[in-house]
Amino acid sequence: METFTKQKPWHEKIQLDPSFPFRLWDGSSRSFPLHWHDFLEVIHLLEGKMQIYIDGTVFEGRKGDIVIVNSGMVHGYSSNEPEYRKSIFQFGLDFFDRYLVEPGDVAVQKLIFDRKTFISQEADHELHQKLENLLLSIRREYFQKEDGFHMAIKSRLYELALLFIRDLPAKMPLPREVVKHNYNRQILGRVMSFIYSNSGNPGISLEHAADAAALSKFYFTRFFKEQTGQTFHTYLSQVRINRAKEYLADSDLPVTEIAYLCGFSSIKTFNRLFKAFTGSAPSSYR
Repeated sequence: METFTKQKPWHEKIQLDPSFPFRLWDGSSRSFPLHWHDFLEVIHLLEGKMQIYIDGTVFEGRKGDIVIVNSGMVHGYSSNEPEYRKSIFQFGLDFFDRYLVEPGDVAVQKLIFDRKTFISQEADHELHQKLENLLLSIRREYFQKEDGFHMAIKSRLYELALLFIRDLPAKMPLPREVVKHNYNRQILGRVMSFIYSNSGNPGISLEHAADAAALSKFYFTRFFKEQTGQTFHTYLSQVRINRAKEYLADSDLPVTEIAYLCGFSSIKTFNRLFKAFTGSAPSSYR
């Protein structure tokens, strides 16, 4: 029970194996609230549809689509599809040595994977086909684990980086864009920290979040929607529902008590929102 209240999922601090900073798994969870991490993430949608939020932009993903989430990007996803599955590839920039870029500047490595975020079968057919073949090859190597599979995966990831370098034009952000992006991320980080620390309080309001961000209520409302693709109240409800799902899965607490622990002052409201976000009633989910 203590782990639920101490989690800070807005900054996912997973430690990848230093000797081989890579992991892969197939996921079917329907939603994950906004967060960021220091490693790269590639999402390959295998079945169904999903919405993914990345640094304020909402992408509508369909079967086969590929999403590149660079280090430090704020992102989250949701899906209401009954048949829904994705592969998630995560790897650190330290996977690549200094020869990935001529200057040997690790900061430039990040720019390589900033060149394109959303890659669809329809709009990016040739690039998508090349990238999907690489991902499927990595997936086979990872799960079959034949001799030399670590070497094979590292080779494919270098091919992936080379694909971005040769097939996509460089996107060099202007200094003022970098400053603005970092400033917005700092504000969003404070807001998310406030939300996760206080989501169990039914009295939390948009005004309180605006105060945490040191912004006016009007500007904060617009800022939050631009950065996350959601309203403050929708995001707060999603955080509370995700916490409730953890309680339902990992505890024997009554549904009513879970609702109150997660910041809902009404069991009726909790049941309505839980079904809206998950497609099932709390008791059925359990």
